[in-house]
Amino acid sequence: MRLVHVLGIVLMFSCVARPAWAGQHVPHPTVAATKPPTTPAHPASTAMHPAPVPVAQKIAANPALVTRLHPLLPSGMTLASAAAGFKNRGQFIAALHVSQNLHIPFATLKAEMTGTDHDSLGQAIHDLQPTVNAKSAATTAKKQAAADLKATKPANPNTTADADKDGR
Repeated sequence: MRLVHVLGIVLMFSCVARPAWAGQHVPHPTVAATKPPTTPAHPASTAMHPAPVPVAQKIAANPALVTRLHPLLPSGMTLASAAAGFKNRGQFIAALHVSQNLHIPFATLKAEMTGTDHDSLGQAIHDLQPTVNAKSAATTAKKQAAADLKATKPANPNTTADADKDGR
């Protein structure tokens, strides 16, 4: 009886392992049937990483911020054309402030920051006005940009003034 049991196990093992020993690969029929004929290299990457929203579009979505920045824009330049090429709102708004604070033409400053070299704000200031303390000027402009963004941040619709007072 024990010999029959052992022979049964050996026989079962040889049937299962036979394709591997023969160097053959037998695909599982359900895997082959469910695999789509063409699959993109990274199907989830486009769904998880949507195209970045341009800086001007982010700013335009906040009318209070647009109103605050309008006086800083060079005459004849739209928000979209001024913001084109900047990495983010903070960088763009800080550049507007530097242009205003140091009387550097915005187009020149923008070319330094968004051109082929992609200079930082501080490096662009140093390149255009070497006698100015570029680090201090950049820090001041970044603080001004942060203040603009904070002052125009939309209120959270989930909170009310009464809830803040009462703690409920």
